[in-house]
Amino acid sequence: MLRLLRLILLLLFCGALSVPSVQAESARVKYVIDGDTVVLEDGRHVRLLAINTPEVEGRRPAEPGGEAAKRWLKARIEGKVVSLVADQQGADKYGRSLFYLFDWQRRFINEELLAQGFATLSIHPPNVKYLSRLQQAQQQAESSRLGIWRLPVYQPLTLSELVHRRATGWQRLRVVVTGIKIDRQFVRLIVAASTDIRIPKQHLAYFPDLNSYLHRELEVRGWASWRKGTLSILVRHPSALRVEALTEKRVVFPDQ
Repeated sequence: MLRLLRLILLLLFCGALSVPSVQAESARVKYVIDGDTVVLEDGRHVRLLAINTPEVEGRRPAEPGGEAAKRWLKARIEGKVVSLVADQQGADKYGRSLFYLFDWQRRFINEELLAQGFATLSIHPPNVKYLSRLQQAQQQAESSRLGIWRLPVYQPLTLSELVHRRATGWQRLRVVVTGIKIDRQFVRLIVAASTDIRIPKQHLAYFPDLNSYLHRELEVRGWASWRKGTLSILVRHPSALRVEALTEKRVVFPDQ
C-alpha cells in the first residue's frame, strides 16, 4: 500500500512539472489545419508557438512530413479540450492567436511535436517562455534521427547546392561567415557576394557578439528568399545558427 501511495505521489509530481505555471485558458479544438495550426470551437485560429511543421496540400505545395505531423496532431487533440498558454505576443501578422498547447493529460503538445521529429524549432522573439525545454526536445529528435531529421530532403545543403536548386522556404544551409554589414532594418552576416543571413535589429539583444560568428562554419536554419538575384536567409534567434568551427579574426562594426 505504501509503495502504491509513493507511486501515485511520484506520478502527480511528474505531471505537475509539465503543467504551465502561468494562467491558462481552456478551449476545445474543432479541427486541425496542419501540424502547427488548429481552429477552436469559438472560431479562433491558433498557431502553435515556437515550432514549424512542413506544409500540407493547400495554398502551397505539400512538403515531406507535413501530413504525418497533421495526423499526429489530429489524433492527439482534435475534438478535445486543451489548455492554452500565451507568451509575450497574442497574435501573429495573419491574425492567428499564438499559444503553447497542453492536453488534458498535461502533455506539452509543442514540445512533443519537436521531440518526435514532426516539427522544427522556430523562435520568434520575444516569445521565449519555454525556450530551454523546446531546444532540448529538438536536440533529442535530431540526435535520434526521428521524423523529418532522417528525410533526405531536410539534410543540410552547401551554398552551391542551394543556389543550383534556387531553393526557397525553410532550409538548412552550411556556410562560412566572411563579413558583417548593417543596413536600416537588419544586420547581415555575409557568406558570399550575393548571399547573406539577415538578423532583424530588434532581435540583436538575443544574440551573442556577432563577431563571434566571423570565419566560423555555421549551419543556418531559416527561410530562404530570393530578390534581384540575391539570396537571403531570415534568422530571428541564435537557436537557428549552429556553430561548427572558429578562427580568431574580429571586425569592428561601423557606426550605425
